[in-house]
Amino acid sequence: MENNEKHGISAESDDVLVASCKAEKPYGTTAFEKLVRRYESLVFRTCLRYLKLENEAEEATQDVFLRLFFNIDKFDGRASFKTWLFRIVANICASRYRSLRRIHEQRQAWLEQFEIIEQGNSPADKIDLEDAPLINALDILAAPDREILILRHISELSFKEISQALELNLSACKMRLYRAEQRLKAAIENQL
Repeated sequence: MENNEKHGISAESDDVLVASCKAEKPYGTTAFEKLVRRYESLVFRTCLRYLKLENEAEEATQDVFLRLFFNIDKFDGRASFKTWLFRIVANICASRYRSLRRIHEQRQAWLEQFEIIEQGNSPADKIDLEDAPLINALDILAAPDREILILRHISELSFKEISQALELNLSACKMRLYRAEQRLKAAIENQL
């Protein structure tokens, strides 16, 4: 018995599980559950890196798998399943991140309006000792840079998978990653 099967993860390929999932729908979920077990940890870690809040990452992970379940019939196999899945992850996390940012900005505006936050004492001024320079630097980066860095270094997608997920040609993908890594390095050096 392989190591994956000991941990409840199917040894079947993604393509076989997707085909089984399509055949079982809407009443059977055995193949879908195998896909979830295979990817739930990686999807959660990626969502957590994007959103930085565990409860938001959990909700985003649930949203990813709900969208996957309802849209698995649309998977046409032009890209790998993993690439297609992480395109869903990126879309959901980007949308949730924008929403969280808007909520935070509205809250800050409301607090400032009522002078609850005194000058120089905003929550952003507090130092969180658990934040590493890398995490702070990622926060500073623009969303496209953060997205490609997370897909490559957290989700561990190949250049081909990233280029398909972001709908870029391979050389543009490599160049965008290189530039994002350079900006990340500069952001980290600025913090030190």
